[in-house]
Formats: sequence, structure tokens, C-alpha cells
Amino acid sequence: MKKDAFYYPSTKPALWLVGLYALSRLCFYAAGVRFDLEPIATSWQILDPVLLRENLAESLFYMPGQPPLYNLVIGLVLKLGDDPLTLTIAFRALYSALAIASVLLLYSLVRKLTDNAKLAFGVAALFMLTPALVLYEAIPYYTLMILALLGTIAWLFHLCMERFTFVRALAMFLAMAALIYTRSMFQWQWFVVLALFCGLVLPGRRKAVFAAAVVPLALVFALYGKNVMVTGHFATSDWMGMSLSKLTTLAIDKPERQRLVEAGELSDMALMDFPFNTPEAYADIFDDVEPTGITVLDQKRKSTGHVNYNHLAYADVSEQALDDAIASVRIHPEVYLQSMGTAWLMFMRPSSDYPFLKDNRAAIEPYSRAFSLLLAGQPEYPAEPEFDLETGQIGILIAIGYTLAVVYGLFILLRCLLRRRVSAVDATLIFLWLNIMYVSVIGNAFEVDENQRFRFSVNPFIAATLAVMAARALDWLHSRGRPKKPEPL
Repeated sequence: MKKDAFYYPSTKPALWLVGLYALSRLCFYAAGVRFDLEPIATSWQILDPVLLRENLAESLFYMPGQPPLYNLVIGLVLKLGDDPLTLTIAFRALYSALAIASVLLLYSLVRKLTDNAKLAFGVAALFMLTPALVLYEAIPYYTLMILALLGTIAWLFHLCMERFTFVRALAMFLAMAALIYTRSMFQWQWFVVLALFCGLVLPGRRKAVFAAAVVPLALVFALYGKNVMVTGHFATSDWMGMSLSKLTTLAIDKPERQRLVEAGELSDMALMDFPFNTPEAYADIFDDVEPTGITVLDQKRKSTGHVNYNHLAYADVSEQALDDAIASVRIHPEVYLQSMGTAWLMFMRPSSDYPFLKDNRAAIEPYSRAFSLLLAGQPEYPAEPEFDLETGQIGILIAIGYTLAVVYGLFILLRCLLRRRVSAVDATLIFLWLNIMYVSVIGNAFEVDENQRFRFSVNPFIAATLAVMAARALDWLHSRGRPKKPEPL
């Protein structure tokens, strides 16, 4: 019988995926998809391009608004020069590498979890061709960095479960530290919980697991310590209060906010309608902050004219916004619950429905529209995506797939707890589930507007979980259909 080239471990599926990626991206380029350099000048998360080129080390060390790794990557590319064509080629190459790495990691993970190379190839190819991946790899956000790092972490975890080595565990924990250095959503608590889980499912290697986690965790706490020195806040970002105000303080009706301010329950800042306002709007706070002599902390606006949210005064702004947010939750908890409900609904939108992707999305609109209908199950396709959510824009199939993955992951967790044993595959599924739940709960509890972008980072984990569930269901059905062996006389 002829051997199936996909069944046996080889490089052929990976080569086919790389070839399909190259061909598909040429087609999308022909359709009009272009790498968008505009966020280099406009994005809140990106430092002043002049500082990134000329004062990179100091700016990265002192910036309090975001963890530094993302801006380090952007800064290193910007040091190539200011020619738009050179930068476009460099960023395109970098983000293409992150995209194909994420696809190959997904293929390898599903292949290991299901022992079915054809299924793994299909899942990876489908993810590769989703409009969301096409669009996010054409913009210099940290979205692709998060995607690749999460894929690497899950892949390394499964390798540790298959055959533990200290080097594999150290690489996994370093990747986790790198993720915390990239995205403020991921905090030390996430690291510690996953490290404890690793120790739980690898009881014979517990000392080695924790030894591998020590240096990466120390690097994580070094980042927190640096921010305590700069702003006095034990956090990787000093923006949380402003983000949380969108779900709490600013979600309260203006007349009620006015009443609460007059009653002394909220500060005057609660009357603003925009959480990330300009320095002029916070003039009193800015006037109280003494210059430090460090450009990234003193600069009110970047050289591009956009607000520098790393100005030291925004730490005080965010602290006041956090106080108001906590008071708002205490006074009107129903408002916060309603905001979280909206965030969860936004979480179920197609990830390509993001306003800053609209130009490239318009270039592939028929393709994007078809995917949104057939794969996401979106009843109403928004030709001009906005942050405001319409009920018909929720992906019904996305919600169903997400729910199935979460319920199945919980089932595996409870089953392993009852049996008091866990296989490498089940441990990996629980690991994926923990990350899916962390991103879902934390993302939707502290942010509203960009929630579909949060889900995109764990879409491979959802897809891998559904692939295992489908493979096991098919195996069960096949076993039910086989005739029983006759009992011996």
C-alpha cells in the first residue's frame, strides 16, 4: 500500500504551507493589500520615531506606558533609515516571518495533538488564509508578535510534556517573559499560574521546572521594579485606569456623572468623555509634574504631532481615572456589568472588523465578506468597520466554536482531576484552555472596543482544541461502527 506523505513526519507539509503562504500573499498583493506604515507616526503604543532612531536605549528604559520589547523591535527596524520603501520591505519581511512561524507552529501543535497530519495541514492552511491574519500582518502592531510568542509557548510546553529537558523549559519560560515584555495584558500572575501548572503536570520534574522559571521570572519582576522607580506604580503599564474608565466611569450617563462629581463621589475628570485625552485637558496635572530631563517622560507631543502618552503626567492621570473607576463600580455595578457584556459581544466579532484595517480590508472585500459569512457566521457584514457594535455583526459560528472549545477544555480539566492523571495531550489542552480563559476574562474585564483583536491571539488555541475534539469524536464514531469481535466459545 502506498504510504501517505502527510501521515509520516516530514518536512513536506511545512514546505507546502510555506509555498501556499507565498502564493496567497502574492495574490493578496495583486488585490491591493499593502503594508501600512502610518501607525509608526500615529499609534499610541509606539514611541516617537525620532527617539526610536536616535535615543532608543534611554527611551525604552524609561517608557512607562507599555512594556519595551515591541518598541525595541520597531526601533531596530527604524534604524535602517527613513526611506519608506526600505522600511516597508523590512517590516513586511519581519511580519511575514512572524505569520508563517505562527502557521507552522499551529500545524506542528495540531499534528502532535491529533496524530493526523492531514487535519493539521487543513487547520493551519485555513488559519493562514483568514482575512484577519492577512490584514494584521500588514500593519506594524504587536498583534503578530503576541500570536507567534503564544504559539511558541504552547509548542514548547507540549515538547516538555513529551520529553522534558531543562533547556526546553527554560526556553518556554523565556518566551513567557518575552510576552510580558511585549503586551501589558500578560502579567506576572499569568506567568506564576502557568509555572505552577507545569510543576503540577510534571511532578517528577518539579524542581527542574521551577529552577527553569527563576531567571525569566526575575526578568519579569525587574520590569515591574523599573516602573516603580519611574512612576511609583507596580505595573508594566500605567494606562490601566484610563482603559478601565471606558467600561465604568465614562459609561455612566453624563447627568449622573455630574451629580456624582458635585457630591464629591467622583473627580472633575469624570466629566470628560474621552479617556486618553490631550495634555491640555489635564493642564492642572501636567503643571504639577516637574521636568525630569528625560525626553520620553517630558515630551507632551511626539515629533509627529500626536500625543505622547508616555509623559510622566499620564501616570497621575491614570491613577485618578482608576480611583474614579473603582468608585463608579461601587456606585453603579450594573454599568460595569453591562460594559463587560458589550466587551464579550465585541469579542465574538470577526477579528478583521477593526477600524484601522479598513483600507486593506476594502481591497479584499469580496474575500473578507465570504469568510465572514461562511467561517464566522456573521449576519451583517460592515463595509466600514467601526468600534461601535451592531448586534448583527457578531460572528455566530465564532461564538459557537469558542463556546465548544471552552466547554471541552473544562471537560478535560475536570476529567483529569477526577482520574488524578493526565496525558501529554490532555495537559496541553488544559494549558491552551488556561490561556484562552486568561485572555478572554482579563481582556474583556479591562477593555472595550478592541476585544476582537484580543481573541485573534488565541484563535490558534481555539482551532487546535476544536481539531482535537473533532478527531476524538470521529475516532469514537468509527469505533462504534466497527463490528464486535465474536466471543470465544
